[in-house]
Amino acid sequence: MLSASLFMKCGFAPKVCFTDRSAALEILAREQRAVPKGMGRTMIKQNKQQKNASLRIPLSMPFLPLAVDFAGKGARGFAYTDKESHSLELAVEELFSFYVQKVAADSAVELEVEDQGYRLALSISFQMANPDMRAFNLVWQVNPDSEESLELLGPMIAARSVSSLRLDFGNDDRITLRMTRNRDYPTTQVAALPPPNTQGPVRLVEPSSSDLRHFSAMVSASGAPFIPGFLASPGMAADMLAAGHLNAILALRGDWIIGGVLWRPLTDSCLELYGPYLFNDDPDDVVLTLLLDEAVGRISRSRFRGLVRRQGQLQGYERFFDLLGELDLTGISGAATRSTYYYRQLREEGGGVVYCSGALATFLADQYNRLCLPRQLRENGGEQLRLRDASVLAVELEYPRSLAIIRPLCAGKDMAANLAAHLDLLQNDGINNFMVEINTGRSEDIAFTDALEATGFVPRLLIPDAGLGDLVIYEHRVRKQQS
Repeated sequence: MLSASLFMKCGFAPKVCFTDRSAALEILAREQRAVPKGMGRTMIKQNKQQKNASLRIPLSMPFLPLAVDFAGKGARGFAYTDKESHSLELAVEELFSFYVQKVAADSAVELEVEDQGYRLALSISFQMANPDMRAFNLVWQVNPDSEESLELLGPMIAARSVSSLRLDFGNDDRITLRMTRNRDYPTTQVAALPPPNTQGPVRLVEPSSSDLRHFSAMVSASGAPFIPGFLASPGMAADMLAAGHLNAILALRGDWIIGGVLWRPLTDSCLELYGPYLFNDDPDDVVLTLLLDEAVGRISRSRFRGLVRRQGQLQGYERFFDLLGELDLTGISGAATRSTYYYRQLREEGGGVVYCSGALATFLADQYNRLCLPRQLRENGGEQLRLRDASVLAVELEYPRSLAIIRPLCAGKDMAANLAAHLDLLQNDGINNFMVEINTGRSEDIAFTDALEATGFVPRLLIPDAGLGDLVIYEHRVRKQQS
């Protein structure tokens, strides 16, 4: 395997524009013959839990067909449909075509696809200083009278053709665009709920994929609040279980499923719990306690350091969790709801250092003291993050809760203006609740703290180990008061 620095010294052939596909492939083959051993090679790794393939090629136009074919044929090789595969082909074509015009002539690009069962992950990695990523923002609009705006149409199409987009920044101006494309699943499935007079002893079982598909449909049919997106698509939940990205315990009386609880990794060190979801009355919390005892017992034997639950209130939580705090939400109908955050520490904390200042430093000091977390706070100093021209934000929408969760992807000189523009757009679309998630271990996130304060956001909650470091939840108080 060659290092990234060696790629930059390999001296590939100059860029060639083409219109004929066969001619392009002939040029591509000729350039590949000049590539040192180990370059331009596709690597495939496959085991029971994970399947992936990677490709390292020059970032030049003759290699565009190979990059597009790699994404599409890789997706089809992992049994994704033509529609799902085309989304990734489109993303690669648009991103490759745009950035190939901006990078140095001898640049290289690394592509990787990974089948995660319920979705395909695609990463594109290359070196470039201050890349133009404005079009990745939800608020970006194309102006047909602006040549610069039209030039950014490709990246905008790419960002909106995938299910999610994340940006990672490394040394030597290396940027990695990480995208996912979910499989297409039907969102509705009819499932009968157990009769209210179901009798018999309760037993707990690990579900099969078919069991979990049926349980997910039951959760949707029950009208339970705070249903995560994967449970609203029973096929997705079943595929996540089969791929090892989700765990569950179901409670049965006879042949009827009467409840269940689920959990999955939020980060490498923190799990998130969903439920318990119950389909019969449980006046003495017998079923709820059985499910939580079993789930927490299993989770406590895992490698994870923490467990978070962020849904509604949980009866008798004190036995299982500490209370982190609550957020009041206003639903689409205007009805008030409350999101309650619970946390259980599973392993002794090893400590850590957080660089920050201002209101965030004050908030973190209070939270770390309250939760007895051994963190050391240090004022920002020395070399500051080099800000790019434009910032990028990702937005996750939960329409039933009228909630927008905003996550920084890239810090830039326009952070406050970009945040304000997103707030205006989302509020005009009828969204009532706005949160921003900040990872204390990611400098791109910490750089947003002044802009958050300037646009009316305040830190409200801290979830230990729920990001690259801890996760701070900001809420937009000004908009909340106006609504």
